[in-house]
Amino acid sequence: MDTEVLLAKAAAVVSLYAALFHAWVFGLHRHARDHGWLAVAALGACLVSYGTALGYQATSLQRFLVGQQVQSIGVPIVTLGTLLFTMVRFDLRAPRLERAALAAATAMLILTLASPELLIHIEPGLAFPQTESVRGTGIQLSLLGGLTLGIALAFFVTPLVLCVHAWRRGHPAAPSMLACFGAWTAAGLSDTAVGLGIYQHPFLMPTGGYMATAFTLSSLLLRDLARARNESEQRSGMLQDQARDRADALRAIDLRLARGEQLAAIGTLAAGVAHEINNPLAYVSTNLNQLRALTNDDEHDPDEVKEILAECREGLARVGTIVTDLLRMGRHGESDREPCDLGDVVRALLPLVLREAGDAIEVVTDVQSPLPVVGHPRLLRQAALNLALNAVHAVRDGGTRRVPRIGLSAYADHGNAALSVRDNGPGIPPELRARIFEPSFTTKPEGGGSGIGLALTRLVVTRHGGTIEVESDADGTAVTIRLPLGPRAAG
Repeated sequence: MDTEVLLAKAAAVVSLYAALFHAWVFGLHRHARDHGWLAVAALGACLVSYGTALGYQATSLQRFLVGQQVQSIGVPIVTLGTLLFTMVRFDLRAPRLERAALAAATAMLILTLASPELLIHIEPGLAFPQTESVRGTGIQLSLLGGLTLGIALAFFVTPLVLCVHAWRRGHPAAPSMLACFGAWTAAGLSDTAVGLGIYQHPFLMPTGGYMATAFTLSSLLLRDLARARNESEQRSGMLQDQARDRADALRAIDLRLARGEQLAAIGTLAAGVAHEINNPLAYVSTNLNQLRALTNDDEHDPDEVKEILAECREGLARVGTIVTDLLRMGRHGESDREPCDLGDVVRALLPLVLREAGDAIEVVTDVQSPLPVVGHPRLLRQAALNLALNAVHAVRDGGTRRVPRIGLSAYADHGNAALSVRDNGPGIPPELRARIFEPSFTTKPEGGGSGIGLALTRLVVTRHGGTIEVESDADGTAVTIRLPLGPRAAG
């Protein structure tokens, strides 16, 4: 008897832990309905096993009835949980069967809690303690209790029928569950026969039925969890590899697009650059014609010849500079870049700006130093000069009533070296702001400009990894270039 009590209590503890574990899993993943119903079944198994232990240990009729009542509460719970677990496990849709099982379990619980004496018939004069032979005969099920037991048995064997059906369909979990519910059904039928007094035998369900069921069904779900985790890790690895491959492909596409945009911009600028090249070439051609005329004159001035040759060299040098700049912007590599100071770049172009501005335009400067960047000093100087000359032309041709003024400033700005060119001209009309960086677009009169200055400036800034921003209103225009700060310029 002590061994049976110990086994019944052990089955109750195991079932309780199983109920708590599967309830925890269901709380984390509400879609895991099989864990939820297995938690219900394990809770019912805990009650039946604990009620059995109370019955074995009963020393009075009252304690024995309490054990029987606990068992009667657990039976519909474990039957309902097991049935619905099996249906979820095999993905069976049977709403009528679910409703019938819920109604039967609810009715049994209400009847057991309200009037347990209606289910059990106690012979008059039954005394405790009893022997095992008396327990099967002195307390028997009533007619209502037998009817209730029959309904419970009908639902009790349903999981076994569902397992047979799933096994015939080839469900992978069917063999394990079929063996589990086969032992479950045999133990249940044996305990029913013992309870009806057909023969004397220890109750098997608390140990051989519920404990084996809790272990088997829990192991099935744990195996599925392990497989799901392995599959999740494998899919995660595959997704990471795919994401890495896609990122590499997109990066390659971006590089090709950037290269294509760069070449397209250079091609568009070529038409405007041709105009700039034609000017010094025409200048050189004119000087050469003049030089030929002088050489035919025996009394030509040698100094004049030298001056003409110097002007020709200057014009050809300008052509070479333009071609070199285009070649630099068309290159992939950055090996020809060097550390330089943006402040020095701005100071170098100040004489040209002051000469172009003249006495009528006020030029205000605020240049901080050092502002180290890595790039092409001459290209950066040309870009800054384009912005400064545009500002000079804006205040000169804008017809403003204020004193014409432009400002050049260079400063550090949140990890960047910034160059800002401001003017108090009339500003840029809103409808034209989106087009100011288009090659060959200009607001100057015919012959006043080629329209490539801002386009070339933006290309230079982009090639240096920087940004260019334009703010304009009725009070003037401000163009700001930001370049990444680099190591301090040597020397």
